[in-house]
Amino acid sequence: MMHGLSKNSLSILGFFLLLASVLLPDIKLNASLPSLQILDFLLPIIFVVIWIKRKTITPNNYSLIPLIFSFYILFSIFISDNYRDLNPYFEVYKMLKVALLIVFFSLINFDFIKNLIHFLFGLLVLINLLHFFNLLHINFLLEHYYNGGIHIQFFGLDSMGAPAVKRLVGTMGNPNINGLLFGMFAILYFPFKFKQKELIGFFIALLMTFLCQSRTSLVIIIGIFLFLLVFHRSKFKLQQWLVLLFGTCTIYLLSWMLATSFFQYTSYNNSLLDGTALFSGSVRGRWESWELLWNMIVKHPIFGYGPNKNFFYTNHIYSENEYLLMTWRYGVIGLMFYLSIFIYPLIKFIKKMEPYAIQAILLILLMTISALTNNPFTEKNILLIYIFGISWAFSKYLNQESHVEA
Repeated sequence: MMHGLSKNSLSILGFFLLLASVLLPDIKLNASLPSLQILDFLLPIIFVVIWIKRKTITPNNYSLIPLIFSFYILFSIFISDNYRDLNPYFEVYKMLKVALLIVFFSLINFDFIKNLIHFLFGLLVLINLLHFFNLLHINFLLEHYYNGGIHIQFFGLDSMGAPAVKRLVGTMGNPNINGLLFGMFAILYFPFKFKQKELIGFFIALLMTFLCQSRTSLVIIIGIFLFLLVFHRSKFKLQQWLVLLFGTCTIYLLSWMLATSFFQYTSYNNSLLDGTALFSGSVRGRWESWELLWNMIVKHPIFGYGPNKNFFYTNHIYSENEYLLMTWRYGVIGLMFYLSIFIYPLIKFIKKMEPYAIQAILLILLMTISALTNNPFTEKNILLIYIFGISWAFSKYLNQESHVEA
């Protein structure tokens, strides 16, 4: 039966994995175990599919990076004396899962499911708008089934329970992660050809990103525009640049108005623009955590402390910087593996001027910029979407290369 699986059938499965990651809640089997995705239950099927289709798979060295990284993580578990705990082994599993996903996504036809992705985006926008206006009691579902927790309990409220700015949480359970999700859609819809549908999709994605009131996402959007302005300014006419900049400013103003109930409350995004974010409690908390982790890193810089999750749980520490987290866990060697996951595709796409290559670079920028103040790679849903997007770019790259060779 598996032998008869068409590429389009595998594409539908690939789309379902994407849909499940952003629309379906994680499954909690046990309080002592990490929550599971639908992907975790489908992984045996994916492995069998890869084994059956192994002769048709186009070689891609990219999957070797997380595969080798997983063995290094296993090595770090034993040399750091964490082998008695169960939690660290899930980090090995995560890297193996990434390697399998890269191979599996190389088997699917992304063009076949492109319209389904547009549908998924529309559905996400609808859910987030219902959440923003708290219609159909959707916030109850987001709080109890989508890990919304305190973010939903205090949605539109400050710590004292008084009315305040609204921050879109969505199905991601966190406004920062939700901002990354819609930032990815903004990259998908970036109007390289200035088609009407692209412009509409791009500005809608930007609106949802700004409504998340995530300062990290705002930095990412600014970074994306600066990158395009410096390296690809000749791709657009002056009139097109003006449309992009004026449209983005208008969308920002609209999001500011909506999130603050017509400018009644302080905007999170504006605190970045006026500099007050640098003196906020969240920034001070990050600096304290970073200082603690750095002081430990210099004592074990080569191999680190292993994926010792219990250290963070016990001490109530959040790294909020993936570069520091990877260096603390796996040392400089592990940091190089982590960076390679972004550098390898960057090298492949940096010399390409095609929209797909620029989108892949922007996706890498999104992940690497957000990693300065968040942990996007350790967030399962964002990780899956990143691998999906990069694999899409690789499919176009390999197809283009095969035509050149022919």
